[in-house]
Amino acid sequence: MADVVTVPRDSALQLRLVTGTNPETGAPVITSKTFGKIKATAAEQDAYDVAGALISLQKYTVDEIRFGQEAELTE
Repeated sequence: MADVVTVPRDSALQLRLVTGTNPETGAPVITSKTFGKIKATAAEQDAYDVAGALISLQKYTVDEIRFGQEAELTE
């Protein structure tokens, strides 16, 4: 059995924004904005700091910040 090698790939930063309220249920309406092609070497703190800067430019309230890191598994 060969050893598995993990190769980091570009990541994505996603802001989930509360853009309104569902009039029937009262639940928040969530819209997401995704910023891709973040280098695999980007530190989580750096991604969070960038998210903070992007939040200040948004019209809506931020519900959640997501940072998706991807990797390719090979032998």
